[in-house]
Amino acid sequence: MIKKPNSPNNSALDKVDGTGGFVRGPNRLSYNENRVMTAWESFLTGGGEQDYAHVRSLVKDSWIRCKTHGVDAHGVGATLRNDADYLHRLHEENCDLMIAAADSLAMLNHLLDSTSAMIILTDRDGVILESFGDSRTVEAGRDIHLEVGGGWNEDSAGTNGIGTALRTGKPVLIHAAEHYCEGVKAWTCAAAPIFDPFDGNVVGVVDLSGPTEIFQRHNMTVPVIAAHQIEQILHQRGTGERMQLMEACLNSAPTLSNEDGMVLLDRNGRVVCHRNAPKIDLDGKADRSMRTGDRLFSPKADMTETEIAASLSAKMKPQVIKPILVEGKVRGTVLVFEHKQRVRSTMVSTTRISTSALPSANLNQAVPPPLILGESKGIKRVIDMVGRVSAGRGSVLIEGETGVGKELFGRLFFSHAARRQDTPFVTVNCGAITKDLFGGELFGHVPGAFTGALREGKKGKFEQAHGGVLCLDEIGEMPLEVQPFLLRALEEKVVYRLGDSKPRLADVRLVALTNRDLLQEVEAGSFRKDLYYRISAIRIPVPALRERGEDIAMLLDHFNHAFAEELNSVPLLFTEPAMVALSRYAWPGNVRELRNLVERLHLTLSDGTVDVPDLLYSGIAVGETGTEGFGAQTKISADEVVDLAEIECLTIKKVIEDNNGNLTLAAKQMGIARSTLYRKIDLCGIKRVLTAVSD
Repeated sequence: MIKKPNSPNNSALDKVDGTGGFVRGPNRLSYNENRVMTAWESFLTGGGEQDYAHVRSLVKDSWIRCKTHGVDAHGVGATLRNDADYLHRLHEENCDLMIAAADSLAMLNHLLDSTSAMIILTDRDGVILESFGDSRTVEAGRDIHLEVGGGWNEDSAGTNGIGTALRTGKPVLIHAAEHYCEGVKAWTCAAAPIFDPFDGNVVGVVDLSGPTEIFQRHNMTVPVIAAHQIEQILHQRGTGERMQLMEACLNSAPTLSNEDGMVLLDRNGRVVCHRNAPKIDLDGKADRSMRTGDRLFSPKADMTETEIAASLSAKMKPQVIKPILVEGKVRGTVLVFEHKQRVRSTMVSTTRISTSALPSANLNQAVPPPLILGESKGIKRVIDMVGRVSAGRGSVLIEGETGVGKELFGRLFFSHAARRQDTPFVTVNCGAITKDLFGGELFGHVPGAFTGALREGKKGKFEQAHGGVLCLDEIGEMPLEVQPFLLRALEEKVVYRLGDSKPRLADVRLVALTNRDLLQEVEAGSFRKDLYYRISAIRIPVPALRERGEDIAMLLDHFNHAFAEELNSVPLLFTEPAMVALSRYAWPGNVRELRNLVERLHLTLSDGTVDVPDLLYSGIAVGETGTEGFGAQTKISADEVVDLAEIECLTIKKVIEDNNGNLTLAAKQMGIARSTLYRKIDLCGIKRVLTAVSD
């Protein structure tokens, strides 16, 4: 598979062999139709090297390849396959490329009208996916199968812009007699390969074609610029999808120990991130460490775990292969290589942790107070309240948005409330139990109580928590028909197993957690009023992270050092603009979002320094800023809100100024392409005077 050349001059049109040949200079000759045609005829009849010595080396090398592969030099065009099923599959397999190219092709289609030129997009094999442009040229292209479904790789269509660009991995211009096949010599074409921004492989080609009269040396700039634009969009879309994939992996991957190996693959079988991964021997090469972007297998539709395992290198033997869902669709795979001394862990549900994977009770084991970091008044008030109410007997309702850490406060409550070391603490995630199983989970069942019941019967969570604390997470998810039985158990302190009339003691202290407004649920009729007042004797609201802005730096430092230790790396360094952006971000996912962000940055950054662009690429949405609750040092008023886009622009301007206007050095310092920097300069409205000394 052709990869992007390592040469830094790949995008410089005047330095790439194959894009020139029409200007005078070292090893360059002006094009002469008659001489090239004579050279082609001599080449076909076995003439001497001197007969075509003046032909560009790029063209001559291609002719040799074509002759070696038996391409018909008198052919009239490409192969064509345009049946509906094939085209549907072709477009489906290349949908990402076609979406990324849509805007660029639409713009060029408008510009090329009445110019006798057409613009073409192909897949990695040179098969045409889209063609636009001057209607007469598009129609004439059908005579040589320059249309959707036409295959223009060198092996079938000879020397041509598309096929030769694929073969060399470089932008090329093939004009008139330089084509190998006789039926194409009335055309001129300039083509540029499109590279995958993550693994460097060619994923397609942009080609500008037309009759020989349209030839201009600068024709080459059109496909090159279009290819770069498509690559940028592929990178933006791919980065967003990878962030979603890592988020889904963090939420649904199998439980891991610090010694376990983990590899997250995208839907193309490429490594997104990895930890403690085994060495690999791709392409028959010696074993080496795994790298981000390595393609471990070529995926097919609806692959099973067995098929994925068979597609991996023989030396890779994962103990767990699990699909990762994003918005209900399989978008990746996680491989787990368990440590030899570790017993295989219980798999978790794709969407929520199953209650069967959680300990039913922490018997004969002290539960230490969880680590809750924060110096803000709000968080200190909650910690103090939990300590004080633990001495009573009433039920406690802990309220807060998703990700604020309600579970930690539930455990903190238990650490204060436990009277003995063997006091049980039982947790139930109400959102992870189906309606049919709710009764059996909470109250237990006798043998044969229902289809699928355990032969020996089962003790429910209430009985397991007798004498201790029962923590009901996501209590707002509890089915309405189960709520009366919960109310009865709390009031009578006894339960009845399903299928049994015998009462069993279940004296528990209830701690309920919710991210819903249960009073609104009561008004809507989805939560019982009497149960609400029974469980909310004591309400403890946990503040959102945006309301405790002075704690962000402390939490960031804690997670940063924790992941550095776990991954055996050094802590990340956050620039001042990045810290300002983080302090002003609204944090809709709260502490969990902050934790996940730090983990993503540890897994994806290569230089160890976090700046505003890194936050943007890591999924921190532009414009989600808060306007209160940041403390004295960071609090901002509504008319002073600065979003991440503005901060990024200020950062870019400062970096350019620090480099005295040299955009090459500025782009290198920021870790982005110079073309990307140009685009950001325009978006930010930075005066171009800063670019005067860009080279």
